[in-house]
Amino acid sequence: MKTLLKLELKKTRLWPCIFGGLAVVAAALAIGGMFLAIGHTSGRSDPRLSSLTFVLQMAMVILLVGFSLVAAALCNLVFIEPYTGRNLALTLSLPISRSRILLAKLIFVGLFTALSYLAGSAITLTVILLIDRLVGSLGTGSPSCLLEQVLLMLVTSLAGLVGLVGIALSIGFWKRSLPIMFAVLLLLDAVVGNLLSQSPLLSALLLLIIFLASLPAWCLLHRTLMKIELP
Repeated sequence: MKTLLKLELKKTRLWPCIFGGLAVVAAALAIGGMFLAIGHTSGRSDPRLSSLTFVLQMAMVILLVGFSLVAAALCNLVFIEPYTGRNLALTLSLPISRSRILLAKLIFVGLFTALSYLAGSAITLTVILLIDRLVGSLGTGSPSCLLEQVLLMLVTSLAGLVGLVGIALSIGFWKRSLPIMFAVLLLLDAVVGNLLSQSPLLSALLLLIIFLASLPAWCLLHRTLMKIELP
């Protein structure tokens, strides 16, 4: 398995995904900083805008939407291109069981997505919290309560990220179309991003539902890839 992971690392063009992740972090910092500035100035008249939890939640929405697009681009490189393009014969002719190849691809995509998302989230949330402390914190609760809310957002957002990408990737592979995959993902991101602006508990519930709904999609994708034969 380690050899297969190294092979995926060597043959996959990761630089576009890395630069995309950095752009997402920059966007999340910009949006989070904007809401933070509003909260410290004119937002005092609106309890919601002057809430540190709301500022962090808006940053997490940008991170979730942005990294879902980055993960979809990586899935295109790892799944759609090898199984629908000119490399199909090479992919299916490897002297290794197809299930091990698929498992290695899933682990590779999962590790890169999870690590990049967690690293981007850690950078974004740390910078926003530091700036908030320097200019006078918007937080009204205890630090432990805020930490619990941040951890809840991180865990549920990561689960939602898996769900969004799984649903979009399955539909895109079924239609053999990268534009359709991104169109479905953008539609889901728009709906989810709008709903995530509500309470943290509602957001967590929604993301968990998306994750559970994606499990059949991942299973369907696995069965489809296992049944592909050379023309």
